[in-house]
Amino acid sequence: MDLETRALELHRRAIVIDGHSDILMPVADGKIRLGQQVRIPDPATWEPPLGMQLDSVSTMFGFSLHTHYFGPMGQYSIPQFLQGGVTVQVCAIYLEDSRLERALERGLEMTWWLLKEVEENDEFELVTTVADIHRIKSEGKVGAILAFEGFEPLGFDLRFLDLFYRLGLRMASLTHSRRNFFADGRQEKVKTGGLTALGQQAVKRMNELGIVIDLGHINQVGFWEVLQLSQAPVVFSHTSPRKYFPLHPEDSPIYPAADLAQGRERLEAIARNGGVVGIIFYGQQDLDDVVADIEYTIEVAGPDHVGLGSDLYGLERAPKGLEDMSRLPALTRRLLERGHSDELILKILGGNYLRVFKQVWGK
Repeated sequence: MDLETRALELHRRAIVIDGHSDILMPVADGKIRLGQQVRIPDPATWEPPLGMQLDSVSTMFGFSLHTHYFGPMGQYSIPQFLQGGVTVQVCAIYLEDSRLERALERGLEMTWWLLKEVEENDEFELVTTVADIHRIKSEGKVGAILAFEGFEPLGFDLRFLDLFYRLGLRMASLTHSRRNFFADGRQEKVKTGGLTALGQQAVKRMNELGIVIDLGHINQVGFWEVLQLSQAPVVFSHTSPRKYFPLHPEDSPIYPAADLAQGRERLEAIARNGGVVGIIFYGQQDLDDVVADIEYTIEVAGPDHVGLGSDLYGLERAPKGLEDMSRLPALTRRLLERGHSDELILKILGGNYLRVFKQVWGK
């Protein structure tokens, strides 16, 4: 059997789980629907709407006007999921600064849109149990996991976490890159703390409900506090370990702006917890950069603690060869070319996430 055929068969057999996307943002803004694949104009020739300006977050992350406007559009859709062999896509609720005044309403609006997409697309389902994942795989469909990227929709009322759980929430990070009532996010060049008393209660309640805790975007103090408090495995849904968990901080291109101390120790701590690190696609140069992050994580944390966390957000920051979710079979092929076993590749593509979901969700 030639390599191409072997790669396609292996990818077809895999349960493929991606740990993060922001695709609910343009869906809730009325720009796209998930049932239709859209083609995004070339950044080199696109003209922005008259008077369009970057907001504070886009400026902080260095987005172009093209990325600011289109975001993850054209990179995630049901047709692309099916073409790329995606079994489950995590869809996050993230609130821009301009939405914070009506945070609960925006969180519910984004949830409503995800449920609307499930209702209107026969090949798309909401995932709340491990049994859902196995059934969706057997039926050739794609599922979505509802997640929080920051607890802002809850305001300061932890009771609403139970409400979102009933609506399908199964993964949640306490913060994005700002402070809220629960914890401090990872803010460069800002002195930050860790969990608040409410944040400590939130960790306990997520364990009780069966919500996977995501360490994405939390600062170092909060990172260690969550690991100390949580009685269940956690995930770090989307990151570049070579940049944010380097063996030597000075080896990272983002040093010294970010706190990169204890890189190996943090990856090893996630492994001891039984957790999973999702490898980000956003900001990588090409497919080989993504593979390098996967192999680095395997070396430091072990083969049972690495998964996918694409976070594609704009064509200009997408890796060559993995520009959208339809391209995922290329990753399987490259991992085979690198000599990795079928068993390991199946773990990377989704098996490791599946283990965590079973441990945390319990069903």
